[in-house]
Amino acid sequence: MTQAELSPAIKRDHAALDALLARVPETRMTQPLLDAGWSVKDVLAHITAWEQLCLKWLRTGVREELTAGDDLGTQVDALNARLYAENRAQALDAVRDAYARSYDEIVTAAEALSDEQLTAKPAWAPHAHLWQIVSANSDEHYREHIEQISRWIAADAS
Repeated sequence: MTQAELSPAIKRDHAALDALLARVPETRMTQPLLDAGWSVKDVLAHITAWEQLCLKWLRTGVREELTAGDDLGTQVDALNARLYAENRAQALDAVRDAYARSYDEIVTAAEALSDEQLTAKPAWAPHAHLWQIVSANSDEHYREHIEQISRWIAADAS
């Protein structure tokens, strides 16, 4: 994926997520109605946490939270549980503010990357091209949670 494709994908899928979020009543944002008892607020904090991790990896060139290996899925699950616990008590307004700021930061970072950088496999994650890592923590991640929230909205409307 090139720079000309990545930034528009991030913006497109974030806009789709925001449009979906606009359909969620304020009173339902903090109710534990999604998979595993998460709320929509928890999902926003989760997305933000992963964007921030990705930004940290881009800045430092180090990814200490996840190591290569067969247990990557287990590591991700454990990290998700830790991030959930760390962010669970945050107020909705604080989560929304962080979500908006983080989106701006990930777009700015993605737009600063050259096509050469995006197609490289970073030393801290030699299993993937950099574009795949950025996409997995932005547009792909948004689509994953669009699907999750859409399922809940559809079931709730039934």
